Amino acid sequence: MTLVEAPVRRSWMIAYALAMIGVAAGWFGPIQILLPEQAARLAGDDGKEALLALVTAWGAAASMVANPLWGALSDRLGRRRPIFVAGTLAGVAGLLVLSVAGTTTLMVIGWVLVQVGLNGPLAALAAMIGDQVPERQRGTVGALFGVAQIIGVILGTAVAVVAGSATPGYVAVAIAVPALGAALLIINREQPVAAVRRGRIHWPGGQFAWAWVIRFLLNLVNALVLVYLLYYLSDEVGVDDAATWVLIVTVVNVLFAGVFGFAGGMLSDRWEKRRVFVAAGAVILAVGTVLMALVPVVPVVLVASVLVGIGWGAYIAVDMAVLTQVLPDPDTRATMLGVANVAGTLPQMLAPVLAAPIVTALGGYRTLYLVTAGFAVLALALLPRLRAIH
Repeated sequence: MTLVEAPVRRSWMIAYALAMIGVAAGWFGPIQILLPEQAARLAGDDGKEALLALVTAWGAAASMVANPLWGALSDRLGRRRPIFVAGTLAGVAGLLVLSVAGTTTLMVIGWVLVQVGLNGPLAALAAMIGDQVPERQRGTVGALFGVAQIIGVILGTAVAVVAGSATPGYVAVAIAVPALGAALLIINREQPVAAVRRGRIHWPGGQFAWAWVIRFLLNLVNALVLVYLLYYLSDEVGVDDAATWVLIVTVVNVLFAGVFGFAGGMLSDRWEKRRVFVAAGAVILAVGTVLMALVPVVPVVLVASVLVGIGWGAYIAVDMAVLTQVLPDPDTRATMLGVANVAGTLPQMLAPVLAAPIVTALGGYRTLYLVTAGFAVLALALLPRLRAIH
């Protein structure tokens, strides 16, 4: 496939970022506030962790399968728009099911629909970077992809807090997702890419595999920080209004991640360096999570959230640029980026499964966040294997 050379316009970047914000709000509004509160209401204090782990594990398992399938379908069609639209509609349907869910079964069904559906626009948005963005802009646009996800976290969390309860919260997020994606559908002049014939997919290995593992580890760090944040603040730190403190901590985290992510993306394009940002991100994430483990008091937790934000921002500044550089076959980029996105969704499934026994039986939140820091250190140790990236 011919390398894209024409630079993308600023208006396209804005519309692209808004669409990604919508997708992230659809995911993280429920994860941060709505699902934990719904689980606590249905299962009580004694069973809330187990129920949340069950629901998020089913959703993440579905997501892990859905993203590569959406990507493969997009490559077969040679189009991104139909995948974006169909996935968004399915995700909205799942949010509406969650808004009326009064049983564990309906919670699982609703969250599975959300995860399966929103992986459609996620796969389409990831592929658009390879389709339309030249190499010299991929740090900047890839950073937008990551920063927009972080902004979506705070938007989804804020909507959930303002709504005050599950039903209006889910409905508000269900409206926000397609509304934020509409601008990209209007402004994006999609040129069909070559449809992939059956048997053309080159399955990944080598440098792509190392990039996948590092992405998995750092996403697992982020997932472990977020998954029980509400319970950590209420049960370990001892704050009175945990939902409000989740919003405060998230805002602090997002502000620093957004600034460092976007600035890092532009600097990585200017310097033509990616590896140093991954290394810095892993180190700073490890320091932030160690602080959460050892000093669970509000001022230190705020400092830790700053560090986690900076570390996550440093990594997402180059995440998509790294992945698009090590794709094994540019003609199957949506499929391969779907495989790469498993490294982002699988941690959602594993995080509650890992966290629940640690919190309840293996040392509590101190152990949880020390283990989390260990995953960041492991990612740093594996970085020299990624020799294709400078």
